[in-house]
Amino acid sequence: MNRIPGSVTLVALALAVPLQAQDRMRMTEREAVAVLRDDRTTPERDRAIALALQLGPRAGSELRLAIINAAWAEIRGETNRPRGLEAKFQYMTAVAQLQDPRAIPFLIEVLPNGLNASNALADLGSVAFAAVMEAAKEFDNGTPLYRNVRRAGGALTALRFMLEDGSLSPQQLARVRELVGNLLAEPQYPLVARPALVLAVALGDSEVRRFVEAIATDRVAAAAHLSPFSLSDGTTRNRYYEADVARIQTVARQLLAGVSVPPLRRPFPPGRDPSVG
Repeated sequence: MNRIPGSVTLVALALAVPLQAQDRMRMTEREAVAVLRDDRTTPERDRAIALALQLGPRAGSELRLAIINAAWAEIRGETNRPRGLEAKFQYMTAVAQLQDPRAIPFLIEVLPNGLNASNALADLGSVAFAAVMEAAKEFDNGTPLYRNVRRAGGALTALRFMLEDGSLSPQQLARVRELVGNLLAEPQYPLVARPALVLAVALGDSEVRRFVEAIATDRVAAAAHLSPFSLSDGTTRNRYYEADVARIQTVARQLLAGVSVPPLRRPFPPGRDPSVG
């Protein structure tokens, strides 16, 4: 009878122990939901977030809703996690990839925090259109001005992504044209002016394109478009103002030359039908 060397047996046992430990460490969706409903920060809660990140849009309805609610609690400071940690970005990423319409208010809230929200809202397409339109034109809702401006810029980027995806109806496209025309006809914050220009060219509309051409070719027009929002006191020109004017003209010229201007569309992996809860 052939005997298995003792060294081989020891190696097999050494490999089996970690695998058994992994089996014990696996968390079910039901367990993750229970953990996420408790606002305390625990190792189990972090494991639940890891499970949600792993499953993405394949997660069940209960887990998706639990992740959305937990993300709200995290950004509102309702957990016992110390301030200043990067954990909130894990929640934002987890929610962004769910492709769940129930996440739309949260995604609107975190638009100032990066492109994940813009891409996630575009993934939802026309389902998110109304909320994104409101965010693109709302600058005074009790939120600090800087976040409002960044939110509007992120919303305009989400609208451009929707346009590129072909997910907007003719009626929705008409509303976007009207919005962009209004934004370009008035002075704007640089963080709004740039995505508005990109969206204007993407629309392919001759009326709104004329605003882009004026900004690209006429420095006075470009300066007027950014005044008084680039001036610290509304009148005094400083190096930041001059840099803003130069940047917006560069962007307008690149767009008219057919150059793709970042940010570019980065859809999350396809998942379930967003109309299904």
